Amino acid sequence: MTGLLTLVRHGRTAHNAAGRFQGWTDVALDEQGHAQAQALAARLAAHVVRPTHLYASDLSRTRQTAAPLGKQLGLPVQTSPALREINIGTWEGRTLSELDALDPARFRAWPLVAAPQGESLEAVTGRARTFLDRVALTETDHAVVVTHGVVITALLCDLLGWNFEEAWSTRRGLHDNTALTSLRRTGGGVSVEVLACGAHLATLTVAAS
Repeated sequence: MTGLLTLVRHGRTAHNAAGRFQGWTDVALDEQGHAQAQALAARLAAHVVRPTHLYASDLSRTRQTAAPLGKQLGLPVQTSPALREINIGTWEGRTLSELDALDPARFRAWPLVAAPQGESLEAVTGRARTFLDRVALTETDHAVVVTHGVVITALLCDLLGWNFEEAWSTRRGLHDNTALTSLRRTGGGVSVEVLACGAHLATLTVAAS
């Protein structure tokens, strides 16, 4: 990976609003999520480094989040299952409170411990990092990758050398819906230009208040 990389979490879904796990469940954006996607598109379309590549996981919520930006810039949204959220097996569709009551020890250890019939954190990190390593960018390119919360935290830990358990427990780099992080490769390392920023959502907050 060279050039600029922007990682974006998808917009809000009804499952997000209800505190319900979705994982690989294909849930579309809700009305608020579509508004967030439009605000995101306006921000990134005006970025000083114009996006040149646009990627998303193959789930509806990420494709719908990326679509307005793709339309504004005339970029195709290239999708891949490698960018999907962590698979949470039998926990798909359950609320956080249900899982905390059903299996509190395992729930509180997740995602360091996989959900029943779910995917390991190592597997998620491996598939997402392999995808990024195959993206060919020049120094002037800007790739936008619309993906999911656990995937973003896993990638930040892998790229920046963070400890995942610490990052997860302290919510370091936690991304709200459509929040973004921009990274640049410099001198063999990776520098952070913007971390978990949702400044483009300020107008939506004002409009709702």
